Amino acid sequence: MKQLQIMIVEDEPIIAQEISMMVEDIGYQVCAVVMHSSKVSQTYAQCNPDLLLMDINLGNGPDGITLVEELMKTRKTPFIFVTSYADKSTLERAKSVNPDGYVIKPFDNLDLQAAIEIAFARFEQTNTPAGEVEDATKKDNFLINQHFFIRHKNKLIRLNPENILYAEASSNYTQIVTTDQTYTVSSHLAIIEQKLAPAGFIRIHRSFIANLLYITSVEEDRVFIDKKCLPISRNARSLLLKHITQL
Repeated sequence: MKQLQIMIVEDEPIIAQEISMMVEDIGYQVCAVVMHSSKVSQTYAQCNPDLLLMDINLGNGPDGITLVEELMKTRKTPFIFVTSYADKSTLERAKSVNPDGYVIKPFDNLDLQAAIEIAFARFEQTNTPAGEVEDATKKDNFLINQHFFIRHKNKLIRLNPENILYAEASSNYTQIVTTDQTYTVSSHLAIIEQKLAPAGFIRIHRSFIANLLYITSVEEDRVFIDKKCLPISRNARSLLLKHITQL
């Protein structure tokens, strides 16, 4: 499990430090702080952030709007403009690159946390492939850069799908069981299944999806995952056997 990785681009050292402290105070991790536009592209590639906080005015060289436009050509990432500039011409230019958020300085922890969560929700909506199942609880879970994000204790936690053992339906909620912890999220199992299916998960029962990596044995009506016994339906068992190699 890893915290959300955020890259900050800000040319004022004191402000950069303040934003960095805010990011960490609300429960996320700063993977890089960049104060020169010439280093943004290389750091972005190395840091591989989950979200980008970008100042617009960076002194000499390209401004934040131009930089974001180029960065998004290499890899799409949620990004928020953090700036003191709110004039009409700046806003119009910023809108042209479709930011996921826009925060005017000065701001506090709550302003920043709200902007980050809204940015992820917006990014999820605008980058959802046509035909994907929609759900009112979808905002609670995000699949960004092949990691699964869930809301836990008022912040987003990044989970590697490889660390998830199985998920179990519980009324209108789903329990996600990992190698070291259990999380409860307000999404139906069908939504979780759709997001995790590309990572090697399979529905074994109306109430369970399982990670193929952790299935240790298969019996007539049950499977074992990390010493945990889970039920398996007849149809699911037939499908499961097609996914495993038998000697």
